[in-house]
Amino acid sequence: MKDYFRTVTLGAFTWRNEERIALLFDHIRKIKPRWLILHFLLLTICIDFPVTFAIARLAPVEMYRRLYGENNMEGLNMVLANDNFDRIVQLPWLGMAFCLILIIQAVFYLCAVFFLGLSRLHSSPLPFSDRLGLTLFSSTLPALAAALFGFYLPTVHIIVFYFMVMFFMFQRSSHYKE
Repeated sequence: MKDYFRTVTLGAFTWRNEERIALLFDHIRKIKPRWLILHFLLLTICIDFPVTFAIARLAPVEMYRRLYGENNMEGLNMVLANDNFDRIVQLPWLGMAFCLILIIQAVFYLCAVFFLGLSRLHSSPLPFSDRLGLTLFSSTLPALAAALFGFYLPTVHIIVFYFMVMFFMFQRSSHYKE
């Protein structure tokens, strides 16, 4: 666990120092795959939080209008008559939003790792696990910043997050020499 926190710290706070970037790669090589999965899930939860907050804040009338595309008060009263509105309507929405963001995250990281491999093809190729670790651990600060931005513009924060991750990932990769 101590190695995980060191790797997260190096991934978040290493900028252009080649020695620290080399140390980051050493820690990535030592870390177990379960810590990569854990970090991926933590990043996904961080990115999903503003979306969850926006869904939870929706009034039942607004949620009904978005679900059914109408302002039928009789249908709304039937939905609200059931005391389990949050369990019947909101929880499935929250679950679907989390699953959608999880799938989008997985696709993004796989694409980012693939393109990082293409960019390093001529200099010094990196193994898949090193590229994945670099991408995931470089995402810590962008995920926190994007989550804060997401309270003002939910869903736009996801695009901002992906641009920041790509910038940090390619910047750190360019300073790494084997």
